Formats: sequence, structure tokens, C-alpha cells
Amino acid sequence: MKRLFFIHLFISLLPCLYGGKGDIKKPDYNHIEKIIVDENSPYYYPVLFERYKRSDTTLTLQDFRVLYYGYLFHDSYKVYGMSDYVDSVNAILYQATLTTEDYKEIIRLEELILEEFPFNLRDIYTLTNAYYQIGDILSTIKMDYKLNMLAGAILSTGDGKKDNTAWHVISVSHEYDILGYLGFQYAGSQTLTNKNCDYLEVTKNKYKIDGFYFDVSMLLKKQAELFK
Repeated sequence: MKRLFFIHLFISLLPCLYGGKGDIKKPDYNHIEKIIVDENSPYYYPVLFERYKRSDTTLTLQDFRVLYYGYLFHDSYKVYGMSDYVDSVNAILYQATLTTEDYKEIIRLEELILEEFPFNLRDIYTLTNAYYQIGDILSTIKMDYKLNMLAGAILSTGDGKKDNTAWHVISVSHEYDILGYLGFQYAGSQTLTNKNCDYLEVTKNKYKIDGFYFDVSMLLKKQAELFK
């Protein structure tokens, strides 16, 4: 399946990522945890999350930062896991030819997956593409906005060049989603640094980038809490 929307945002972000600090800002997890439970805050999570689920295109990049990293403190957050519907989606996608009915079934399944894992870029992209294939342009635009803003929220936390400027993620799978989003291919080597960052090597590319760092410190913290 062709990527319809991925590369344009990466190209626009390259000067920011590799030419200077730009608007890079690490998540302030303590602050986020406080504002999402404040009913008087514009970031009160139940309201913000409902807007996200409705694919509200007036949500800002800061809203998406709070949504994504605030999900760490949501009751539905899962450190690990995969939806039972993923295999069903893949079985359809691996077919040589897909019909309109196939894409409608993908939409149904992906909506179920995103109920359980609402920030998986890979599934948002698959849903976006399915809407595009059946000619639902309005839904395509809304989901494409959500995809780009979520990726932008992650990319706004660092430059990925070293472990102290790593991109912060709330799921290991999102590391691979970001690689795909940016148009890179995973080279098969992943290393956990002593600063709680995953380093993923990428295959040879025209940018001469060897790999990227992803901060998984909060993910590891949540994992430790789970096993207490």
C-alpha cells in the first residue's frame, strides 16, 4: 500500500530538526498530569479527548501534545498489547486486489482498534487511506490532520539525534510508526541506552542518518508500576 501523506511533513520539518532547536520542547509530565484533571483547564482530559475522538481539526499542536502524553495517566492506557483485530486488517491488506467493500471492512476494524489504541499512527494512517480509497474526502482530511498533528507532537519533543534530545513516545510501536511516517526503514538493530532511550538504526538513506533515539523513560516507569 502506498503512503499518501507521510513525506510532506518530514520535508517541512527537516530545517527544524537538523538546522536548529526550533520549537523543540520536552514534555513536562508533572505539569501535564495536573492540568488534565483540572476541570477549569482548557486541557481537561475528558473534554479534550472527546474532541480528539471526533477528529476536531481546531485542536492545536499543544492540544495534541497534552492528548498524547496525557494518555499515560488515562485509565485506558496500556504499556504493551495489540488489538485482536490487527490480524484481520492485515489479512485484507495482503490481498492482491482490494474492493470498496474490503476498504469499508478495514474502516470498521480500524475504528475498533483505535478505540483501544487511539494514538497508533500506523492504524490512523491505514484508516485515512481506507477513507481515501472509498472517496470519503471529508473523513480523509480529518484523519490526515490527526495523523500529522500527532506525529508533529512527537517530533516537537526533540530532534532524535542523541539520547538527551530523543523523541518521547508512550509506546514502543510508535517508534516504528514514526520511522515509517518519516520515510525511513528500520535496519533491524535496536539498543536501549543507559538514559532509557531506544536507539533504532535505519537503512541507508539520502540524508545520511544512521538512526534515531526515542525516549521511553515514562513507558518504563509505567511498566515498573504495573509489576509492583
